[in-house]
Amino acid sequence: MSQASVKHAPMNQAYDRDKLVELFGNDPGTLAEVEREFLDTAREAALEIAATDDLTVIARAAHRLKGASGMIGAASLRQIAEAVERAAKAEDLPSVRRMHDVFRHEVKRVADQAGLAED
Repeated sequence: MSQASVKHAPMNQAYDRDKLVELFGNDPGTLAEVEREFLDTAREAALEIAATDDLTVIARAAHRLKGASGMIGAASLRQIAEAVERAAKAEDLPSVRRMHDVFRHEVKRVADQAGLAED
């Protein structure tokens, strides 16, 4: 198996921008729009998860973010979203709440890398 067949974001990066270039081309405007849309999805999911104790809603929001994170190569955020989804499906609200800070931190790392951090 060649190294080129498996692409991951470098350890210090929150997501793999090269993956976005492969999917959408190297137009800065298009890439910025995709990054903004992803962050809108991530922030919306984080707010939905924080605002409810409804585990079905939490699982759906985490699942949506898991897919979006996979698309842009945000491996750490995808893993966290997957863990939140599993906890919600297991009806383990305390675990969902314990992961919230890690979840928010990882969304912030993606935003920082994209240059779209909120003040």
